[in-house]
Amino acid sequence: MSNLREAVIASLPPGMALPEPIDRLLAWMDVNGFARRMRRSGTLYAQLSAPDDPEPASSIVSIAPSEPDYVEGWVGSDPAARDRLANLVRTGGDGSYACLWRDDAGGTRFVHLGSGSGSTMLCTLTTDPVDFLRLLAIGYVELCWPEQFPFAPEDVDEDAVRAPARLRRWVEQEFGVAIPRTASEIVPRPRSMDDDDDGGDPFVIWLRAAQEARDAGGGA
Repeated sequence: MSNLREAVIASLPPGMALPEPIDRLLAWMDVNGFARRMRRSGTLYAQLSAPDDPEPASSIVSIAPSEPDYVEGWVGSDPAARDRLANLVRTGGDGSYACLWRDDAGGTRFVHLGSGSGSTMLCTLTTDPVDFLRLLAIGYVELCWPEQFPFAPEDVDEDAVRAPARLRRWVEQEFGVAIPRTASEIVPRPRSMDDDDDGGDPFVIWLRAAQEARDAGGGA
């Protein structure tokens, strides 16, 4: 694929469409030089600032095409489950991801899958794609640690944080929204895979059912 937008769209499972604000983000990133290639695999990806930005953002969050092997590791190879989930945004160096999930009504939600070896955050982040962009634009170094969500990034580590200034300006101007100081303004009650109950989160309920079906050798 010649650009990140095309590569991401091509990676989506059958029946899943890229939300229009995310499509616009990827097109903007392509035009403005955000996309780069991984050295070994050549896979296109983008971080929250362009390689030639004079003061690049300190965030290591990155956007790349979905990986079916990763999804199958969570729900198995049955298309009934696998094709409802796409990992697109790496939220931390531990291997945690924000994903698109197609819910029972056919809508798209943004959900988080913690690595389990680091972050254990497992929940719906938002149903609104613009709110997801606002979440990215806050500028956390990593977006997989819910204990940081009540604090602004600079309050977590003021010496390490440089905001993704160009991304922030684009989101504000493109969608006429403000960027919140903290992730808690968008994700007020993040939950953990270690929680005893599902918290009524439709994604968590579905994921548990899909994993039970996988383990039993059936569909989901």
